[in-house]
Amino acid sequence: MITAELQPALCKRPMARVRQVSLFAREVIERLSATGTELLLADLSRLSEGQRVAGRYFGSTMLTLDLRRLEGRMRDSGDVGTASRLARLWATSEPVIGRLRALALAEAQRIAGEPLQADGIDVRVRAEGSWLFVDIDLEAEADDLGQRTVDCAHG
Repeated sequence: MITAELQPALCKRPMARVRQVSLFAREVIERLSATGTELLLADLSRLSEGQRVAGRYFGSTMLTLDLRRLEGRMRDSGDVGTASRLARLWATSEPVIGRLRALALAEAQRIAGEPLQADGIDVRVRAEGSWLFVDIDLEAEADDLGQRTVDCAHG
């Protein structure tokens, strides 16, 4: 209901009538920038481990990144919101998942000391505060690995 005191204000600003309607709805799509993704992938810290069990190789790689460390090199703030958005986008981006799988396989081959054929690589991405965490579990065919277990930090 329009009160008497609002009436003069409404007369000064009449509402425009819609004479035409758009046939298309527009939406904003947020995607990862290639350069930004390269920056993030280059700055990841890694921790990998693996071992041979009954002729198979089992390993895991944990990747971490504190976005606050990159604040001077990116336009976005390294805050909780940015980390959350990145985790969501990384988890659903096939190119990023492919890069993370390749990184985990390279780490497994480095530990094993020979080429491996991956059977399965499971990637999980999450954010906590300004941190991005990626956990990657890998199973592979292992040929003549010997009985060794290696833990190493890299990054």
